[in-house]
Amino acid sequence: MSSTKKVIVVSNAFLLTSGIEKLVLELSGMLVDQVFYGSEKKLSDKIISKKPEFVIIDPDAVSDILIPLLRELNEEKDIKIIGLVSSTSSRKIISRFSFTLNVEKSKYQLVEAFQKIVGKEEKKKSNNDQLLSKREKEILQHLAMGLTNQEIANKFFLSVHTIMTHRKKITRKLGIKTLSGLTVYALINNLVDMREVERRV
Repeated sequence: MSSTKKVIVVSNAFLLTSGIEKLVLELSGMLVDQVFYGSEKKLSDKIISKKPEFVIIDPDAVSDILIPLLRELNEEKDIKIIGLVSSTSSRKIISRFSFTLNVEKSKYQLVEAFQKIVGKEEKKKSNNDQLLSKREKEILQHLAMGLTNQEIANKFFLSVHTIMTHRKKITRKLGIKTLSGLTVYALINNLVDMREVERRV
């Protein structure tokens, strides 16, 4: 799958890494290719040899080599470097990164922020909502609001089987397999309001 975009993660924290891997999977065509510890020798060479499109770095994992590491990675024009930050991160650290993800944000906020970082190519894919029929958009809205297949079927006076068929078509057209991914898509494309989603959670 040549269209798959590779993501490298640099972190020493298992839970943080697991969260990032789940976050990356929420976006169609994205894959965490490898995770490196910050203490590995020749780290920049190892990362560059993997030819990733994105590198997500936990600054705490590379505190001793952060500046030279970023300098070397920034020479690779095709790599976007993303820093993991929090409310306790210093301005000096945050300013070193062109892109950041705040680890204290909610899942939906993180996916939306990551979607924006991924950029224009992914946004072109998200224009697939033009391919969705009016009914598919309505079903996607209700899925994002947390309704079950049965509840949606009752609302539209359709069978559950018909709703499931529509759902499969939506998944195929958008390339998004998870319900949370579809919810984020609906939020980003203004098909639902965050308050409507939160009301059902």
